[in-house]
Amino acid sequence: MARWAKVVVVTLAVLIGLAGAGFGTAVLYAGHLEGEVARDDILGRASALPRITEAPEYVIVTGPSSAPPALSGAGENFLILGVDTRATWTQGQSRSDTIMLIHVDASRSHAAVVSIPRDSYVYIPPVPGRWAGGKTKINAAYAWGGAPLVLQVVSHLTGLAIDHVVRVDFAAIRKITDIVGGVDVNVRKTVTDGRTGYRFRAGVNHLDGRRAEIYVRQRYGLAQGDFDRVKRQQQYLHALGDKILSMGVLTNPMRLNALLSEVAKSLVVDSGLDLTATARELSGLRTDDLDFTTIPSTGFVRSAAGTANRLDKAGCRDLFLALRTDTMDAYFRRHPGYQAVSGS
Repeated sequence: MARWAKVVVVTLAVLIGLAGAGFGTAVLYAGHLEGEVARDDILGRASALPRITEAPEYVIVTGPSSAPPALSGAGENFLILGVDTRATWTQGQSRSDTIMLIHVDASRSHAAVVSIPRDSYVYIPPVPGRWAGGKTKINAAYAWGGAPLVLQVVSHLTGLAIDHVVRVDFAAIRKITDIVGGVDVNVRKTVTDGRTGYRFRAGVNHLDGRRAEIYVRQRYGLAQGDFDRVKRQQQYLHALGDKILSMGVLTNPMRLNALLSEVAKSLVVDSGLDLTATARELSGLRTDDLDFTTIPSTGFVRSAAGTANRLDKAGCRDLFLALRTDTMDAYFRRHPGYQAVSGS
């Protein structure tokens, strides 16, 4: 069965997970979500931003253009933003702590989920009154310009055209996890979250909603900081998808309705995203058709915003070219070690 439920923190996850229950079910419940989720013209607002003139550092340029467009007919790209929007925060205080690119190949038979760590050191263009332009941590883009600026920055970084955007409020993790009865994750080494004092012990940990929220947000106290947090987020998505499919959520009308309602409340999608059509297109995906990876980095760099992740130029160029040319299968054959989900 398809396991897209493990991909997106809540939305496309459930939508494509529904595809595993059968074509008719996918279309039926995608239609249910269609009328419930909030919509925003994110792509239109991004296209209205001043064009970035800075030459792309991580995109292989073969022609005269300094900002090559994504190749036509080379699949479809979704940008997923997991946003921490606490009730007392303004947008300027909010951050996009989870940034994922989901590339679905042209045949709609495989998908790659690429995590971009929040501390990745990237170019962000000038923002009047906020930022003079230059390199800093990528998660600042959301605070300075919301989803449209993040989209522009990611597109410039990767050379990819973004087809659709899904923004998910991280606060939904707690309720969604409780609706499915919690999830199990395997932790390699006992570690304590410095913010809450909660200890995750080595071995299998059962996470209710509160613990799941702590687990995917923890960064301090982890050996590799933000990189380990990305691994945890990917691991949580696997566990959530497994639970949704294994416990029969898709065939339990009351539980499924509760799950869909909570998902809908947590989402903002771009105005052009047709959930029903997406479910129809992707209903053929199966368990082994999905791969996770993280953009390559090489150590750390000191910045005005603190320690940031220095990107591996050669590694990123290789990955972004594979995404642009729809050759991720070959990329993973060249780099089998990049294809993994593990505990922290």
